[in-house]
Amino acid sequence: MADSENNAAGVIALPSADALTPSEASSVLCAAFSRVIAIIGPTDSGKTSLIASLYDLFQHGPIADIEFARSQTLHAFEYACHDARAPSRRDAPHMERTPRGEVRFYHLDVSGGSAGDRVALVLGDRAGEEYREVADVPSLATTFNELARADSLTVLVDGERLTDSSERHNLRSEIVLMLQGLRDGGTLRVGLPLAVVLTKLDAVRASPNAERAVRDFDALLAQLRRLFGDVLPDVKAFHVAASPKSDAAVRGTGIPELLSFWVGSALLPVGMELPSLSFERAFARLKPLEEAAVVTDG
Repeated sequence: MADSENNAAGVIALPSADALTPSEASSVLCAAFSRVIAIIGPTDSGKTSLIASLYDLFQHGPIADIEFARSQTLHAFEYACHDARAPSRRDAPHMERTPRGEVRFYHLDVSGGSAGDRVALVLGDRAGEEYREVADVPSLATTFNELARADSLTVLVDGERLTDSSERHNLRSEIVLMLQGLRDGGTLRVGLPLAVVLTKLDAVRASPNAERAVRDFDALLAQLRRLFGDVLPDVKAFHVAASPKSDAAVRGTGIPELLSFWVGSALLPVGMELPSLSFERAFARLKPLEEAAVVTDG
């Protein structure tokens, strides 16, 4: 009744431009050549800042010869960017954490450069706590829509935590266990390109432990290649400063390179011979036991 009354009055209902649900994201994928980017990492690793900075940088022109074309989630982007802008009246840039719940997607159509005529980027946004829980319960990964359709996987490594002597080892362990959980859950697809991103580069450079933090990141990168190289053969490293809180790094550092990776990333060609998976953890090797047929006398 409300819709008919609006139409009669000449009112046009506009799209909400909020983050997309999985079904809405599927409509985008069906309508255009696309790339689904799954971005994972522990809580407060900089996921929302990364997504928001990509949109914010497009306000000033092309990024690495790639131009903004359109977006169905403009309001979601603006909301994510607000607390890092002067009108928010905050003393320092701030990004709200992604709330727990169903995954939501940000959408960007880009063109030019490596994007060609047009590519639709669909960026998955899920709370870091949920990815962390996969390390303990791998079966949770089967509910992660963004991983089932992902064209590439991006793992965020919190640079600020790497500079902290009490946190650095825990962070590396969390990321390894997180990926192991995704693999054990069967959602770490063979051939998925992987971007390992050192975030908060400004905090790293401003720290007296900067050199150690970079060495830790390089060591983690080597460990991931060794542990998951048979599943993730294409692993690239990036250093980014999405929303720096000091002048130790320029805003947007590393974003052009990461964007080019996202636009060009794709699974290995269909039909290519791939290695079979073998799991180190005994739990991951368990299989359902087929129940014997119950025989009755009639």
